Amino acid sequence: MPDFGDTMITKLISNKFLFILQKLLLALLSGASLSLAFLNHDYSLFAWVGFVPLLFAIEKTTLMQSYLIGLVAGLSLFVTGAYWIVDFITISKDYGVNSGFFLSGLFWFYSAQSMALGVLLFNWLKSYSNLHEFLLFPLTFVFLGSIFPLLFPMNLGNSQVNFLIALQAIEYVGVHGLDTIIILFNIILYRFLFNIFSPCSLIIPQSKWPWILSSSIITLWFLYGLVSYSIWEDNVANWPTLKVGLVQVNEIPTLNKKVQYSGYSEAYPPEMEMSERLGSMGAKIIIWPEAQNKGYLDNPNIKRAFQQQIKTIGSSLLFQDMHHIRSPINGKLIKQYNTAIIINDKGQQTDTYQKIKRIPFGEYIPILEHQGKAKKWVETFFGEFTSTLSKGTTHSVFKHQQVNIIPLICYETTFPVFVGRAVGKTLDQRNLSVGTLLVGLSNDGWFGSSHLPYQHIMSSVLRAVENRLPLVHIANNGPSITVSPYGKIIFTSDFQQSAGYIVDVPHSSTAQGSFYSRYPSLFTDFLAGVFLFAFLLAIKPWVYKTRTIN
Repeated sequence: MPDFGDTMITKLISNKFLFILQKLLLALLSGASLSLAFLNHDYSLFAWVGFVPLLFAIEKTTLMQSYLIGLVAGLSLFVTGAYWIVDFITISKDYGVNSGFFLSGLFWFYSAQSMALGVLLFNWLKSYSNLHEFLLFPLTFVFLGSIFPLLFPMNLGNSQVNFLIALQAIEYVGVHGLDTIIILFNIILYRFLFNIFSPCSLIIPQSKWPWILSSSIITLWFLYGLVSYSIWEDNVANWPTLKVGLVQVNEIPTLNKKVQYSGYSEAYPPEMEMSERLGSMGAKIIIWPEAQNKGYLDNPNIKRAFQQQIKTIGSSLLFQDMHHIRSPINGKLIKQYNTAIIINDKGQQTDTYQKIKRIPFGEYIPILEHQGKAKKWVETFFGEFTSTLSKGTTHSVFKHQQVNIIPLICYETTFPVFVGRAVGKTLDQRNLSVGTLLVGLSNDGWFGSSHLPYQHIMSSVLRAVENRLPLVHIANNGPSITVSPYGKIIFTSDFQQSAGYIVDVPHSSTAQGSFYSRYPSLFTDFLAGVFLFAFLLAIKPWVYKTRTIN
């Protein structure tokens, strides 16, 4: 005869296992849903509902359980949404598959901490601060997201490039404001569904004010977006345009040697031949992407050849090169800068910009940058891709007769506050009688045929709207894009295609930046203040209890 106690224990264990499995599956579903919005912008709706399964999973859990569930959701998000890190590591370091997956695993685990810590902090503040979850959930995730040092930033708002009405208000609060709206909508939807499917919750009286206030904020966000979009669309339609030539080289990046092209030379690369064609078609400015070193800044002969050819073409040229500074005594490399250069239509170099935002562990070693032995060990571990790039110090404006140009190199376009400061701090350097254009130069060939080039280039759309400036972002292997100040993508090139393009870019002297350009960190500073207030409320009982005991 079966023992009744054993049967009950077995049943309890089985129920607990199913309970844990259910929560883990919800966490996996949440991460995968959010990653869909990043992988394909046609699925941007998933960002607005992706947190709902996670919120169901963490309902009535301990802090440790919350952390673990958040970690599973984070791993699901980054393994699927940032799978391209495997391509990046294997291509940039020439590692085997096993080593590539090992280092990728470290990257995914580290990145997943942003989600895990967000869930942990949310449940802790919810338990001890007595503030409403409609405030705490977006506050916690957006504030943490703004300070967590991700190698490649992934803002939820970046997934909304096709939802133009949702983008317009970021001219005041940046992409973090849009992140807040998306996450707020998620928790409102979650609580609505929870109340429907949990009859017990209907017995507990709930204040209507959090619902009214939160719903009003979202409604006002979209009403502003609708009106602002219409106004900007009408205004930009009447702006003059500038013919800009884009040269997409589709080079395969290499660490050890330069790519040699038959029939060309360092003084006359394939980009120059394409530039001649674009110049003959009326391009006033020709832009090359970030690619292999041209030798322009290091070799006087190449410099003279470039300048003479650009003078003959009669168009200005904006391109990227590496600047190596060597000791005049022994020729030893002292510094090297990733540099953008502009040559005007008379063949004169008028300005340069040295890249400020560098890729950690790719272009410099964080913290250990100036620590000799430790730095050498890390460089040995990370291999040749670590190039010890020197950091630029100031933003620049390249002046053209018809437009001011603010150059950005590599992944600088993914940092909203950085770009906002570049626009705001250069206002007094510009010719305000002409318009201003943001220009990004990138090389995403290190990521192979993955989705990263699309994720990278599309995040630039938000930089255009945040600063209310037209933007051109050209990538070595594509896609390259041109964006209007209200987020409409005017032009997109083919991916992994070598070609030259002429694009009519709208510009206006009335567009010199936005509120966000003047105060790019204002919203995140406000979030930091509110978070500090919530934190103090949460620890107040503990502090009071400690003082009472003493």
